[in-house]
Amino acid sequence: MDKMTFAVDPMASLRLGSVCGKICITNLCCRGICGIYEEEQRESQELVLDAKVAYDCSECIASDSISCSVDYAVVAREAQDFVAKHSFNLLESFVAALCDHLLRKFPRMKRLSLCMRKHPRSWPDGRTEFSASLSKSRSLAILGLGSNLGDRAALLSDAERRIRQLLDVKVLRTSATHHTAPLICEKQPAFLNRSLLLETILNPLELLMATQCIENDLGRIRPGNYGPRTMDIDLLLFEGVRSASKALTLPHPQLSRRRFWLEELEELGLYLEAKDESVWLQECRAV
Repeated sequence: MDKMTFAVDPMASLRLGSVCGKICITNLCCRGICGIYEEEQRESQELVLDAKVAYDCSECIASDSISCSVDYAVVAREAQDFVAKHSFNLLESFVAALCDHLLRKFPRMKRLSLCMRKHPRSWPDGRTEFSASLSKSRSLAILGLGSNLGDRAALLSDAERRIRQLLDVKVLRTSATHHTAPLICEKQPAFLNRSLLLETILNPLELLMATQCIENDLGRIRPGNYGPRTMDIDLLLFEGVRSASKALTLPHPQLSRRRFWLEELEELGLYLEAKDESVWLQECRAV
């Protein structure tokens, strides 16, 4: 099978049963230090926030309990406190840092859009408004781990432990460990493989770089693509993302050629069924 396409996002089925709700916070007044000019860095100024929070509200609808929701009052106070305690030169940097902080603080948030506005003191008319906006999501992703050098089982466990320790990653499910024969370059030891379903606020390239650091820490040497290795961590799928860049191809271009990956995806709750030799369509169900 040389080509794989998906009718829809193959990760979408893992969100089945959720109800997408949205909370909006408008004109939240904060005070903080933001700017490149001396007077902006010397004294705090008014910074106004607009926020849109997307979250799964199915549980709070059923229970009518704030403990199952995202409390907008708590979010607003947390944002005000963060703005008061931090300073940045650029609005863009302030918004990005605040967005990461809130997503880490409130795990029920699935997507957060922020806009920060200010009236610079240095601007002549005193009325002009400047703003910066940013949106960030908590996305599902699947990593494929493999090792065929050294203590393979220990290396797999060590790699999974390190992934679980990443600041912005939460491992949701783990597949069984599979013993697999090498492909393409067959004159090498057999592999142990395992896949992880995770949720992350990292983007695909950030996640890729984080996993490459783990590979390097575990002794990965890169003489070629198909040789033996202590640790290989592949980004197989990333929710809502298709890519064909030199840095990263998503879905992983070898996914249709690795039967053990497809078996591991099923163990994680993702079912991909072959339509014919070249086109793959999704047939998913939640686990």
